[in-house]
Amino acid sequence: MMTPLSLLERAKQGNAEAIAGLMNDVLRPQDVWVKAALDADCLQVMLKASADLNQATCIAFLRRGLLNLQPAAIAQVRAYAWRTGDAFPVWITTFSLEPSSEGHAHSIVSLPLADLDSPVDGNASPSAAMDHPSSPAPSQTAIASTIPKRRFELFKMGFVLVLVTMVYFVVAGV
Repeated sequence: MMTPLSLLERAKQGNAEAIAGLMNDVLRPQDVWVKAALDADCLQVMLKASADLNQATCIAFLRRGLLNLQPAAIAQVRAYAWRTGDAFPVWITTFSLEPSSEGHAHSIVSLPLADLDSPVDGNASPSAAMDHPSSPAPSQTAIASTIPKRRFELFKMGFVLVLVTMVYFVVAGV
């Protein structure tokens, strides 16, 4: 008879739910929730918190934990940071788990809400930046304030399009 694998053993085998479970054990006391899914060799990690999560700190936390874990068949990680109640992620980043790429992340969408040029404490948790927020650089402030407005405008346009389509079908009697 086989004994069930521990959460740690399943995480080392690349089980996304087990990896999320280990992260939740660490981050839940800080009001950060984690979900994970595996897409081929890419681990998709969704971080959700009521406050902004520092992108550099999150990447360092994920990278350190996953490199220590060495999960089977995971070559890269795509991390999404969501603020509770938001329809879109605050930032999305993809990085490799190869040890030679340490410190290199490829940002797909980056809405920096903190100064990412500041040194990163690799032992800090993602919400540690909430305790000591840093002010964004002037150019980052413009980006951070413009993109959410555009997201909302696109959302409104989509909603109007759906509403107009519904009215058309009701009037046309389809």
